[in-house]
Amino acid sequence: MSEVRLATRDEIGELAGVLSRAFAHDPFYTYLAGGATERTQRMRDGWTGILRLTSDRLSTTYTTDDRAGVAIWHPPTYHGAGFIDSLRLLPSVSRLAGGLRRLREISRAIEALEERRRHHVPMPHFYLSALGVEPERQGEGVGTALMQPVLERADREGQAAYLETATGRNVLLYERQGFSVVEELTLPGTDVHGWLMRRAPR
Repeated sequence: MSEVRLATRDEIGELAGVLSRAFAHDPFYTYLAGGATERTQRMRDGWTGILRLTSDRLSTTYTTDDRAGVAIWHPPTYHGAGFIDSLRLLPSVSRLAGGLRRLREISRAIEALEERRRHHVPMPHFYLSALGVEPERQGEGVGTALMQPVLERADREGQAAYLETATGRNVLLYERQGFSVVEELTLPGTDVHGWLMRRAPR
């Protein structure tokens, strides 16, 4: 497997493609993008905006030399996109959602997740916003390798880590890295079931 390293801005387009393929059948992102025929392009547009504007300038976003996967982490010092970046992100996220009306519904579901995160990890922490691996590369240990730089840093700094997943088989992957399920829920107004997971520093 090629070397894990920080992603760069000139890779954003390609990495958005990786994430759109990796999450093509993920229940949460399928809900976000809906069932329209242009869903793949909508997902790619959405991931491009996320990587560009809500990744803390890729400060803790990792990929591999062959771009087999992407891990988007938020460090403890990141407190969300600023007002201007949020405005810039709106067209991409609106397109991902399929319009402003549906965006309001989705915003409520996302806020519910954020409220639970504040409940489970009120202290500064590393947040795994997304971990995606090319479908044909899954099962090779790419996802595990992409998590290691931040998990090792979290251990050194004595920081917790947190994530959500809507894919049951991923729970075992994360448990092997020291995460534990702190809550299972179904997102309000949806049929999306998720697992909320926290990891204490080792």
